[in-house]
Amino acid sequence: MRTIYTNGTIYTMDPQTPQATALAIENGRILAVGDTEEIRLQYGRADVEEINLGGATVLPGLIDNHLHVSNHGIKLSTLDFTTAKSTAEMLKMLREWVIRVPQGEWVHGVGWNENQFSDRRIPTLQELNEAAPNHPVLLNRVCNHAYLANSPAFERTGITASTSDPADGSYGRDAGGALNGMIYENASRPLQDAIPKKSRAELKDSLRRGIKHALASGLTGVHTEDLRYLDGFDNTWNLYRELVVEEDLRLRSNLLIYYPFLDELKATGLTTGDGDEWVNIGALKIFADGAMGGRTALMTLPYSDAQNTYGTAILPQEELNRIAAAGAAYGMPIAVHAIGDGAADMVLEAMEKNPVAGHRQRLIHAQVLRPEQITRMQKLGDKLALDLQPRFVTSDYPWVLERIAPELHKTSYAWKTLLDAGLLCGGGSDAPIEPIEPLLGLHAAITRSGYQPEQRLTAYEAVQLFTVGGTYATREEEVKGTITPGKFADLTILDRNIMTEHPDVILETNVIRTVIGGKTVYEK
Repeated sequence: MRTIYTNGTIYTMDPQTPQATALAIENGRILAVGDTEEIRLQYGRADVEEINLGGATVLPGLIDNHLHVSNHGIKLSTLDFTTAKSTAEMLKMLREWVIRVPQGEWVHGVGWNENQFSDRRIPTLQELNEAAPNHPVLLNRVCNHAYLANSPAFERTGITASTSDPADGSYGRDAGGALNGMIYENASRPLQDAIPKKSRAELKDSLRRGIKHALASGLTGVHTEDLRYLDGFDNTWNLYRELVVEEDLRLRSNLLIYYPFLDELKATGLTTGDGDEWVNIGALKIFADGAMGGRTALMTLPYSDAQNTYGTAILPQEELNRIAAAGAAYGMPIAVHAIGDGAADMVLEAMEKNPVAGHRQRLIHAQVLRPEQITRMQKLGDKLALDLQPRFVTSDYPWVLERIAPELHKTSYAWKTLLDAGLLCGGGSDAPIEPIEPLLGLHAAITRSGYQPEQRLTAYEAVQLFTVGGTYATREEEVKGTITPGKFADLTILDRNIMTEHPDVILETNVIRTVIGGKTVYEK
């Protein structure tokens, strides 16, 4: 089947034909790109559908290089504190929510961020107990690396002041050693395990919501890590196949495999690159450290606002190297969460020791770096891809400047520096940590909310992050990322020209059509 799109403002991201006004699609692929009259003359027929774009802006299908689609879908129906502007407002939202929950049942909330509060204060254990005296409560910070719990939650899971901290996390305590309600990193595991599991039908509904929101946001492809939320590899794989293929939701999905599930993956015989154009296997996902919000990102210099704190190494170096070696032996590159420069040191060592032929290793976030680490990355060359989250600037500034040692400011959140160094960079949201909408990521990359203006990207560079950049980690440059004959007919169509208008216009721009494999999957 053939379709032509005419009278558009098309940015192909292909240097050979940078702009066009029309394109032709056949059998899910780009057939031709050119001006409207030329495309009509060559490909217009009575049986060919013509879609008149009326001047709308067309980009190659936008790709999110790192997010959690299912967890985003779960968030859409969960107690969400993203809009809370103060401690009092957060507690009010909790009180209003628990009224609807039977006594004794767990209350799980997400998205609180004390750095966005007017008082910049975290609720106390006593305040949580007063707001929810009859329910065990676990509230994830926006970063998902720090948590709050009330006394009923600690009692339900047997955690007391005498409970030892695990090696990969800790419990917050007051000056006298009593629990204060805070939990860091994997010390949250007993509480998370105590929350009743969702049924398969509930998980499928959550994933469906996440996928549909991604499509409405203009995304045509995702690199997503879901095994922790969807009950393992088999269930994750089957749910994506049922929704993307059988229900024809079509979101091209590269599934990162959280490393504890490697044996489950091996049992299927699948490895990185296996699958099809719709659902395929990605890299082996690992966490090297935590996040800036809870001061668990691993740094080589102490936090400026907590001089005895350097962050948390989720794994010792030897274990990180061992996992990377196990992945390499099975033909899988690693994709490692590393926010602090201390974590980046660990990850680069593991990557240097364990290359995987035919694949690229992935450094996720690359938020705080030292200049010599950028040089070290350059030496890895074509074997390394970086997953960047431009929206982190919007969320973390200005408070992060009080937290990071001044010596590291220049190479923190330094997207322009990384691009100029010739590193292969892709853009993502880390949803539900940040909003899933890629347009918000583009705006953040271009404006940086006024911070470190030397690191601003041009509109073209920003769009590259979310198009061509989305192909690097999976080595799919030949089939995605540009509007080029022969490539997948994946398009994101907007009602404003974000390439030429003021960057703030992006905040008013709407996705009017999302096309994947030549088929419209969302239309406003």
